Amino acid sequence: MSALHVLIVAGPAEARRIGEPLGETGLALELEHHEDAASATVRLRAAVCDAILLAPPSVDAGLAAVRLLHAASPDSAIVVIAPRDDEEFRAAVLENGGTDCIAHDEVEARILRRVLRNAVSRKALECTTCRHEAQLRTLFDLNPHPMWVYDARTLRFLAVNQVAVRSYGYSEDEFLSMTIADIRSPAEVARLREHLAAGLQPRQPDGLWRHRYRNGEEIEVEVSAQAVPLWGPHARLVQARNVTAERRAIRAIETSERRFRDLFEHSAGYICIHDLAGVLLAINPAAAASLGYTAVELLGRSLSDLIGAKLRAECEAYLQRIAHHGEDEGLLRVRAGDGGERLWQYRNRVFVDVDGIARVMGHAQDITALRAAERGRELSERRLRTIADALPLMIAYVDAGQRIVFANTAYRRLRQRDGDIVGVHLRDVLGERRYRLRLPYLERALRGERVVFEYEEGEGDAARSVEATLIPQLGSTAEVVGVHAMLQDVTAKKREERRLLHLARLDALTGLLNRNGFQERLDNAIVRAHDQGSMLALLYLDVDRFKRVNDTHGHAVGDALLRAFAMRLSEKMRASDVVARLGGDEFTVLIEAMSGARHAERIAGKLVAAMRRPFELHGEALTVSVGVSIGLCLCRGGALSAKEMLVRADTMLYAAKQSGRGTFRMTAVPASAATEKAVLDSFERRLG
Repeated sequence: MSALHVLIVAGPAEARRIGEPLGETGLALELEHHEDAASATVRLRAAVCDAILLAPPSVDAGLAAVRLLHAASPDSAIVVIAPRDDEEFRAAVLENGGTDCIAHDEVEARILRRVLRNAVSRKALECTTCRHEAQLRTLFDLNPHPMWVYDARTLRFLAVNQVAVRSYGYSEDEFLSMTIADIRSPAEVARLREHLAAGLQPRQPDGLWRHRYRNGEEIEVEVSAQAVPLWGPHARLVQARNVTAERRAIRAIETSERRFRDLFEHSAGYICIHDLAGVLLAINPAAAASLGYTAVELLGRSLSDLIGAKLRAECEAYLQRIAHHGEDEGLLRVRAGDGGERLWQYRNRVFVDVDGIARVMGHAQDITALRAAERGRELSERRLRTIADALPLMIAYVDAGQRIVFANTAYRRLRQRDGDIVGVHLRDVLGERRYRLRLPYLERALRGERVVFEYEEGEGDAARSVEATLIPQLGSTAEVVGVHAMLQDVTAKKREERRLLHLARLDALTGLLNRNGFQERLDNAIVRAHDQGSMLALLYLDVDRFKRVNDTHGHAVGDALLRAFAMRLSEKMRASDVVARLGGDEFTVLIEAMSGARHAERIAGKLVAAMRRPFELHGEALTVSVGVSIGLCLCRGGALSAKEMLVRADTMLYAAKQSGRGTFRMTAVPASAATEKAVLDSFERRLG
């Protein structure tokens, strides 16, 4: 056994009086002395010890020292040597973190040996118990299923984990003010009382119960319980696993099996099961009777026996198709017991039984008498089926509880869900983010409204536009029992709409912005100029002598000149400048963040000079000389509207033309009221 590290906290004389009998205990000890609790606390923060022998000078000082030492080293046993034998002081020592207390006159080797060993052992057990309790609490809190502890006498909750809080909808404080009967329906409360009256075992086997959430929803849970003395002598620990979906699936399977057996035995349609070699394993009474046999007489016979030698090749081809594709449908001629032929229309598919063996389930009906009429209908049905299969629609149906009842393959593919999603809540299928976005539309449909909306799915190159149509399904009493959802990918349509919208802003002849496109860019630029306090320059250009070129050489040359003019104008401007053709031979240029009027004048002058150079119209083998007149409007901080800027620039253009063309004018030179009114009237007429 390793030596016990003992810290003596006492005055020098008292420490010597304690140390002498300690040396006679026969225990392996490492002793260390400190005169007061404060210095001992500093020592304990550096390294713990096994036990502390505290001999305080007074009762009050003793309790303060115990609290200080326990806070510094909670894992160390603290034995107080009291000035006298005082039960009240002893109880206070234990309450404040001490491990034991002996009287001053009990300081002798035999007693110290027993007290030290017991105190250290008890402290070790206490620490181990605390760790175990912490581990148990951690397991309790981290369990993935709802758990709680309750008192078997009062039925009150003593503790609940966070999973229970989240699942049942009550806060932890609300849980602790309730009993376990409060999460059950009245019928379940009566059953609970019978269960408790029968007596509780230390470990209770699993059982199925119905619990109720705060919102009133009832669930099926599998409950296991056992006694947990940690929370008290009557405490029971319970784990509740939600098996609602599991039990629903089991009931669905059982119901399906019963329905199938009833359908198989009592259906007027023909049903059979055969293996991949064509041997009949089961046939319902209706199918057997149609051929003049009993079901027992046909079991174990081959399909080829019922078809006849002439059509056995067709039978072999059918068996190959069904084995390869997993399903098949069509017409089959079978031979009845009286030698006559029956024409059956069948639809068969392969399934795997519980033993993992592939079988074929066949469904058929006798259409011998209706064959002529059915040919036309069959053709129509095939056409409709082909069209329906080719439609780019994703279809699903959800009930009033927002659980999936039906989803076609296209919908499953969209949601990337290969497993069965029937019975799954829509939130779990869509994911929390998509569900929150779709919920307002779904709620409108559940109130009886037909809803059509669009949304974006995916990101980047994989982004798609989807049009969703939600159609309420009404029950027999006109209440909404569910919603049909039809989703269609309209990405191509949206792209075409955006393309057409873009083209609507372009001039077809020059490829520049047209009036609508320019107006939109001008409005946005004015907003930015207002926000930034910057200057805008609007240049209004008119091709000089364009009408003479057009009248002399024809519209083809005129169009070629406008294209060449637009190209030269674009080349002279920056990529950030906006160049547009408003119509005819009128062009505009919008320049943002201008430094001032001189900057605008230099640009206008360069454009006038550039347009004096002849235009070589290569497609027309012709060179023409025109020119340009320019009106400028400067505006700082968005002080003018778009219309006001255009009118003022047009006024300046008018002034430039009046000056002899081939020049420019700016708003710095005020126009006369008569001139501005004339230009404004002309501008309004051109706007239409």
